[in-house]
Formats: sequence, C-alpha cells, structure tokens
Amino acid sequence: MMTRTLILALSLTVATAPAAAQTEGATAAVSTAGLDLTRAADRERLDTRVKSTARRLCRSGLRGTAENARQSACVAAALANAAPQAERAIAQAQGGTQLALLMVEAAR
Repeated sequence: MMTRTLILALSLTVATAPAAAQTEGATAAVSTAGLDLTRAADRERLDTRVKSTARRLCRSGLRGTAENARQSACVAAALANAAPQAERAIAQAQGGTQLALLMVEAAR
C-alpha cells in the first residue's frame, strides 16, 4: 500500500477569560513523525502529545484556585475542539494517508 504524507492543521481553540492574554492565539505544532496512526499504541502517543501541548499552551504561570480552574477549562476546551480533527487524522491514516504534523492553537 502506498502512503501519502499530508499536513493537517489541528486547531485547539479556547475561549476563556483573558487572565493570561499574553498567550492569546498561541500555536504549536504536534508532530506525528514516527507514528503509525493505524496502531493503537501510536494513537495513544498522539493523544499524549496533543494533551501535553494543550497543557503547555494553557499554562500561564499564575497560581491560585481560580487560575487552576481556568487552566483546566482551557485544556478541556482545547481537547474537545481538537478531538474531531485528531479523529480525522486517524481515519486518514487508516485510509493510507500519513499526516506529517498537527497544529495546536490556544486562544484565550
């Protein structure tokens, strides 16, 4: 089977309180290099990469209960927005198209 490589933009867009406006619209790439998304273990690795990137983009460096709640909401929203696109990347891989990278964006 021939494998094609494409680039997919995976946007994790989050609308939360502007407590950390300095990172508004932050974007990061999530590489799928070395992953075979037809394998369960590699799909788990992609999930870990996306979660790690969402946490990093939602982190503000501030502390406190309210900030922890905001960061949790930010990550949850980012992951919810990313889920359909990640599922599409997996479906494309199962159809013979391997994606090169995913883009993660957090807008606060």
